[in-house]
Amino acid sequence: MKDISFKYYKCDDLIQKFGEEKLGDRFSKLFSEMIEFLNMNNLRGKATVNKVLLANVVIDYFSDIMRLKDFHTDIDRVNSQKVISYTAYWLLYRKPIQIADDISDNKELATLNERFVLQYILNYLSERERRSHILLRQNKGLENFAGLMLYYLVYRRYDAQAIEMIITAFLAGQIYERTDEDITEQLHPFDF
Repeated sequence: MKDISFKYYKCDDLIQKFGEEKLGDRFSKLFSEMIEFLNMNNLRGKATVNKVLLANVVIDYFSDIMRLKDFHTDIDRVNSQKVISYTAYWLLYRKPIQIADDISDNKELATLNERFVLQYILNYLSERERRSHILLRQNKGLENFAGLMLYYLVYRRYDAQAIEMIITAFLAGQIYERTDEDITEQLHPFDF
């Protein structure tokens, strides 16, 4: 679990409801994805993942999910759009990717967390790959979507519900365009 124990974070209610292993697994998965993101973008040494901030992302996410489940008692499993959007929101709020290189003139370092979250969301939306990942497609509409999404994450006010609506709308567009068959169940294996 990358040197993190949630027993020291005063989140006994979350540990009791979800289990420390589940919190640790979410932490480890996000940590690995962030390290991979830094490596892919040649940013190791220029930026680092703050484990304390990332642990707080996990705690905040599970606190929200616990409140949802406590309010909507009939929910057994949270849908994947909600998982991605609430995680994205808390990543943007806590900003666990921290700049380590103060000397760099790379302006993109200021938006590392937003860029990671964009990739995180687009990876989810690309789960049912069509030709290639959204970021790799040579399609003006998808390029505009990704560019506008980054702009939104950097400059606009957002919350988890707004991010969830964007994701849901994107998926609904895919379903709407397929008139020959219902592809709802094909979109995300996370939900089935």
